[in-house]
Amino acid sequence: MNFLAHFYLAYGDEERLVGQFIADAVKGKQVHDYSDSIRDGILQHRIIDTITDSHSAVSKLRAAIREDIGLLSSIAIDVYLDHALATQWHRFHGMPLHAFSQKCYEQLEKHKSIMPERMQTTLHYMRQYDWISHYQEQEGIIRSLRGMSSRVRGGEKLLVAIEKFPSLIPSINETFEEVFHDLSMAVKSHISGTNSSYLDSNHYY
Repeated sequence: MNFLAHFYLAYGDEERLVGQFIADAVKGKQVHDYSDSIRDGILQHRIIDTITDSHSAVSKLRAAIREDIGLLSSIAIDVYLDHALATQWHRFHGMPLHAFSQKCYEQLEKHKSIMPERMQTTLHYMRQYDWISHYQEQEGIIRSLRGMSSRVRGGEKLLVAIEKFPSLIPSINETFEEVFHDLSMAVKSHISGTNSSYLDSNHYY
């Protein structure tokens, strides 16, 4: 899952949102530099990634593209699944996607000074170009994958993910339905086991 799903699965908790956002840039003992709630968001991010990467439905979709895309197929699938969430957003949240994305940017901006430098840069461009809202559009997904293709080793293979994307949409939506249910259940279970059981009422799922 890419940024949108992680933001949704923070379930309205601002510090968990921060943790979800910075998790990939926080290494080893750096996790102890953050508050309990931000650390919990980092842990939630990693739970989500583990479930997604090992899910049988994701494995099936990955098999359809891995021969052409290789190890970068997981990156492509994360972006594909965010598109599925964005295009069905009204099923999951009471706030329009644009308003939700702006709220997330504003909350993250308040904590920008404590973020790893590369995530500060990511937030700047994410907010400037409203990446999250544009996940609803096929063109937004294409721009996202094209941008990633220039930032990762062997990224030219992500251009193949762009070519395959339109024909894969039915499979992407089917995969999303299976995976997102399991992710939601796992994250809610995790939250209920912490000191805070806060879930934002705008979340339907």
